[in-house]
Amino acid sequence: MTVAVVRAEKAEDVAKALELLGGMGRFVKNGERILVKPNVCAAKPSSTGTVTDPELVAEICLMVKEAGGEPVVGESPIHPFRSARVFRKAGYGDFQKRFGFPLVDFDASDSVVVKVPRGKVLREVRVARTVLECQGLINVPVLKTHLQTIVTLGLKNLKGLVPGEDKVHVHVRGLDEGIVDLNTLFPSRLVVVDAMVGMEGELGPTNGRPVGMGLLVAGDNVVEVDATCCRLMGLDPRRVPHIRKAEERGLGRTQGFQILGENPEEVKREFDLPDHPELNKFMITSVLLRLYHYARKPLDLFLGRERVQRPEGKVGLKEDSCDGCTLCVSSCPVGAMTMEGKKPRIDENSCILCLCCAEVCPRGALYRARK
Repeated sequence: MTVAVVRAEKAEDVAKALELLGGMGRFVKNGERILVKPNVCAAKPSSTGTVTDPELVAEICLMVKEAGGEPVVGESPIHPFRSARVFRKAGYGDFQKRFGFPLVDFDASDSVVVKVPRGKVLREVRVARTVLECQGLINVPVLKTHLQTIVTLGLKNLKGLVPGEDKVHVHVRGLDEGIVDLNTLFPSRLVVVDAMVGMEGELGPTNGRPVGMGLLVAGDNVVEVDATCCRLMGLDPRRVPHIRKAEERGLGRTQGFQILGENPEEVKREFDLPDHPELNKFMITSVLLRLYHYARKPLDLFLGRERVQRPEGKVGLKEDSCDGCTLCVSSCPVGAMTMEGKKPRIDENSCILCLCCAEVCPRGALYRARK
């Protein structure tokens, strides 16, 4: 197992990483249909560190074609974002016209329910039919933070194989184990991480701060690639639950593998990481969330205290950035947000500071603020 780390200023530099790994022909057989899966989660350009650079995806597709394969690009953005708008704003709206390779909108295409034989929390999952029609998977995520899982890299990128609202089921049943379950079902032949521009901060994966790294990371094992990326971000990979669980279930190693190209210690950068990922994850995904919200007052009385402890801070609003789209209102799991005219109003007594609203806000108008 080998990971390559190379300096990259443009998409064509991916060839340097593939050369170190033995060439694209090592991963693609003649006549195979290959799914190329980027991270196109939200309606923002790759310069923000939110989505995979479309030119990098096109370059990988070209290499697949030259190796004798038939590349197909596919993605499903964060629910409830509309795919057409996301693709357009992220630079993928005219992908097929510009580059000549098909882009499949998983939310708008046929889907099927498949069994997960080795699943811990997912016994079955709905995926786009295109996924099953491909013989191989090339995974092309972005190097960035995530408010629930600390980082989102190759392992977590496969959640985009699940269309639309079905992603919520993965969260509810257990996000970390669910991520690993998806990777047991759909192993990545090749992982290429877009680390030319990454993202850091509490509000990753959509509203964090861009970080110019000027790197590409590639490898033949998703756990080892993710572990390398963590170290480039100044993070012990075993601190990330889904990476640790993937290693424990035999999907790869977090250490003891070969790294070619740049020395990660010499090109790493200490990322600003989310402060409370486990709390955020519980608040966002727990099936007990609404029960807790509605039972809070009687629970407080029973326990003899004035109120149940909640996270410090509040949700802040940058009014100049808000365009009144109402996505924050529809995403709030406890109904703490309403619209007053064209701006959201936040009921601080009901708000549980889960930051669902901040994650889906397309303009980065919501953030975690001090009281």
